[in-house]
Amino acid sequence: MNKTIRRGRARLVPRVSAELAERLANLCASSNVTQTAVVETALRQHLDGTSDRTLMFRRLDRLGRAMERSQRDLELFAEAFSVFVRLWFAHTRSVPEDDKKGARRDAEQRYLKFVEHVGQQCSGGRRFLDDLPRESLADDAELAVLAESGSGPSGRR
Repeated sequence: MNKTIRRGRARLVPRVSAELAERLANLCASSNVTQTAVVETALRQHLDGTSDRTLMFRRLDRLGRAMERSQRDLELFAEAFSVFVRLWFAHTRSVPEDDKKGARRDAEQRYLKFVEHVGQQCSGGRRFLDDLPRESLADDAELAVLAESGSGPSGRR
C-alpha cells in the first residue's frame, strides 16, 4: 500500500475488485456519503471489534443464556408441580357425596387465600425460584473473554 501523509491524514491506496468498487460507489451515491467516510467507518468497526456482526453475536450469546435460564426455570416449575400433585393425591382422601358441597365451598375459600398469598409474594419481589440454588452459566472472566474476542455462539468471528 502506498501511504502519503497530508494534514494529519494518511492516504491509502488499496486495490479492491471492480464489483466491490461499484457496490461502494452505488452505496455512497444513494446515501449521500463519501467513500472515505464509509471506508473509515468500516475499518474502525473492524479494528475496534464493534461491527454489527460482533455486537449481534454478543446479543445472541446474552439471549442464549437467558433462554437457558428460562428453560431451567420452566423445568423446575414442572418438577415442583409434579411433586405437589403426587403429594396431594397421596394425602387427600376422597370426599363422600354428602360432604362435597361443603368441600367445594371450603376449597374455593382456600383457593382465594392462595391466590392472594401468591399476589403478595409476587408484588413483594420474592419468587419461588429465588429459594432455589442457581447454577452459573458463565462467570465474569468467561464473559469478558467472549466480549474481547468477539466470538459468537458458533465460535466464529
